[in-house]
Amino acid sequence: MSICPWYRYRDGFCTSPSLETPTPDVVNKVVCLGGREVYTRCRYYREVRVIRGEGYEEFGKPFLMVHGLDKPPEIPCEFAKIFKLEQGRYVAGCAILKRFLGVHEVELCESYWERCPYRKLGLKLVAEI
Repeated sequence: MSICPWYRYRDGFCTSPSLETPTPDVVNKVVCLGGREVYTRCRYYREVRVIRGEGYEEFGKPFLMVHGLDKPPEIPCEFAKIFKLEQGRYVAGCAILKRFLGVHEVELCESYWERCPYRKLGLKLVAEI
């Protein structure tokens, strides 16, 4: 059985991009852990953005030993781009930094995306346009 990609089992939070901040307030474990046919009906569920194969040239060349991920990360940040490579691995890039994120940076982006100084800079730049 699969769990909702926006549910953080470790701390019981919903990290859906539909929410302003991750919260345990909307968590219903029956739904979050109920399998794809159940959690996709949740009003906070959104498809995980995965861009396949091409289009990552703006970030340079990924090095799988540094950037490679076994599964798509759950980064709600609007400046994160997730790519699935031909080898079946995933990489994440930051549109503000214009580079791929290392495995440990991805973990930080998943947990602390709201407080990220690069995201704040990106939001400021978007607001000025």
